[in-house]
Amino acid sequence: MSDLQWAHPDAWPFLLLAPVAWLLLWSTLRARRHSSRRYGAELRERVPQPAARATRLTVAAMLGFVTWMDPQLGKETIAVQRQGLDLVFCLDTSRSMLARDITPSRIERAKRDIRAVLPELVGGDRVGLVAFAGEAKLVVPLTHDLDSFRELCEGVDTDTVRLGGTDLAAAIRRALELVEDDSASTTVFVLLTDGEDLTGAGRQAAHEASDSGVLIHAIGYGSTMGSKITLEGDDGEKFLQSRAGDEVVSALDPEGLRGLTGVTGGEFVRADVLALPIVELKRMRLDPMLKRAYDSGEDVVHKTRYQWVLLPMILLLLFELLFCGGSRR
Repeated sequence: MSDLQWAHPDAWPFLLLAPVAWLLLWSTLRARRHSSRRYGAELRERVPQPAARATRLTVAAMLGFVTWMDPQLGKETIAVQRQGLDLVFCLDTSRSMLARDITPSRIERAKRDIRAVLPELVGGDRVGLVAFAGEAKLVVPLTHDLDSFRELCEGVDTDTVRLGGTDLAAAIRRALELVEDDSASTTVFVLLTDGEDLTGAGRQAAHEASDSGVLIHAIGYGSTMGSKITLEGDDGEKFLQSRAGDEVVSALDPEGLRGLTGVTGGEFVRADVLALPIVELKRMRLDPMLKRAYDSGEDVVHKTRYQWVLLPMILLLLFELLFCGGSRR
């Protein structure tokens, strides 16, 4: 059995106001008693002294406050069933995501959109993060710890994955390694990318995800007109150049992403159309999936013992109601 603890332990100092409450009650009751005598009211019944009544009412109020503080003693195991989703973000960290056709850049906007949806998640949801470029790297495994996830996501940049390119297939297959056998139907991948599938294997990987029962949605970042890629250097900013010396222009590939997500029945959304695309995607497509149970098991919780304090408080109030103040009460 564990030691006694409280649901609201910080409220203890308020109990120091008990003498003040007693004094106010005593003053009020004493003034009423003196007023009755002053105007010649005849007391035909025995009425408790103001000090005694003030004491009982103060004790009852303090017991009620302690009840609210919720004393807890001992532990018990209860069966629980949580509802939620396994949400895996696949973040493109290739250098094309440095393009600034979306403010401040494609990758920074994608990270901001991920952070924006975190407050929308419920207690049963888990999130994971895969960073990918020419290969895929697991940054955060599925977790309920949203604070740690937020910090690790913030540290992702174009140096997280060294191999250049945009291998959507590698991202999907790396995310598939996180899928548990009994939770595939409540697992969702969200690709955050400009959609330039240079290897062309993304749609094949999407078929593999579909066979596993996983949905893939995609958020597209960038302009279809294309944008130059800005790099930070010792000499200031410059544009990324190809080996031939030409400035590289990166454009969003909406058709490729739309076809990829369509394989699994997912949605493609352009980030330049919606202010918070992942939040909208969750509300429209993901929230209906919350009706499916994702996890069940047992939790160990503390036993509440407020009844021990509530019972004497009720008895004290009943005594005050039935026996104090005369039959007229």
